[in-house]
Amino acid sequence: MLLCIAAVGGIAFGGWALYGSYQSWQQRGESRTAIREACADLVDPDAVMRLDGGRDQVGPSEVKSRRRLDLDQLPDECVLVAAQEQDGKTVRLVHFGLKVHALPQQGLHVLDPDDDPFNPGIHRRAGEDVTDQVSDPLPAPLGDGSAGSYSARTVSVTAGCARSAAGTTAFRASATARYGDPTDKERKALASLARTAAVKAAERAGCTVTPPELPTALAAQGRTLGPAEQGTGSCAWYASFLRGRQDRERLPDKALGAPLSEHGSESCVLALDTETRTGIHARLVADGVKTGGPTDRWTNPWWLRTFAYFGDDAAGTEVQPFTKKATPIAAGQAGRDYLVLYASATCQGRPAVLGMTTAYRYDEVLGPRLDEVFKAYATETSTRRGCTGLVLPGPE
Repeated sequence: MLLCIAAVGGIAFGGWALYGSYQSWQQRGESRTAIREACADLVDPDAVMRLDGGRDQVGPSEVKSRRRLDLDQLPDECVLVAAQEQDGKTVRLVHFGLKVHALPQQGLHVLDPDDDPFNPGIHRRAGEDVTDQVSDPLPAPLGDGSAGSYSARTVSVTAGCARSAAGTTAFRASATARYGDPTDKERKALASLARTAAVKAAERAGCTVTPPELPTALAAQGRTLGPAEQGTGSCAWYASFLRGRQDRERLPDKALGAPLSEHGSESCVLALDTETRTGIHARLVADGVKTGGPTDRWTNPWWLRTFAYFGDDAAGTEVQPFTKKATPIAAGQAGRDYLVLYASATCQGRPAVLGMTTAYRYDEVLGPRLDEVFKAYATETSTRRGCTGLVLPGPE
């Protein structure tokens, strides 16, 4: 009797196991189809489902504009959601995003002072200085930068066309982990997904491409700022600017850079430590500088951020003025608009845009020194990259 009961139980259990396996197999099959349809068959569905520990049920976003990527209307994107168990319930959470650009693309980059590198609320609650860490690591180059770049959650890969196809010189695909910070292994998977998507998009447009080589490791970049005089990589120019200067009172004393590359974009974040700012508060007030109230020191950190774009990236760069209407930056153009400074140059026959954004009121604190800092940045960067014809904004 016991043997019979055990046999029946085993059959029942085996039946449920088989049913569960079949259901999982069916869900994965439906998910593969949904991923292909949503992302224009540019990515490997199984690679997408393996992200974040693996998911059986993956489908398009509920947001209509993000449900399907259309290669005839670039830039465009697809966003996928995944079903998973949470507190005993099945919920659908954002899982993965893929965006594709055909370059050159106007509005690809925007110099916007509202793009604050810090999140004061988080660090203030943690009892830290708001200028200790940036919200997101700066983009780092993929190898020498010619293949693209990566940040904490996104890897962007560019596939250049051997010959321009209908005015398009390259296709760029950006694969994003939408569930949080991916591991180094998952970041490599994102790079592979982006590379495949960029190459497929280019080939469908009639471009002959050589698939870009990807580095073997994509280590996460740091978020913590260090002493400005020890700035490295994309902030090394500022360390040189400070060297030998006697009066550094109002200048940024913290820096966070990213590795430099022969190609690709660059960015550097500089900030004035909040304690330093508090220490010079009385002198700033005496000089008639608008510094804001006591809480302003914790909610409005003083920072500068630089941007260097080259080639197609420069051709698609705009400036976001106070009027909130972005305008393109033409070759040979330079200027200042509210909290933005920008210059232009020519590098290896292609355009370059060098920009700097500043925090609200920090431009008034720096005064003429802001122009000194920007000139040092633009001059060093254009010289290092072999650029000519640097055009700087005139004095204010």
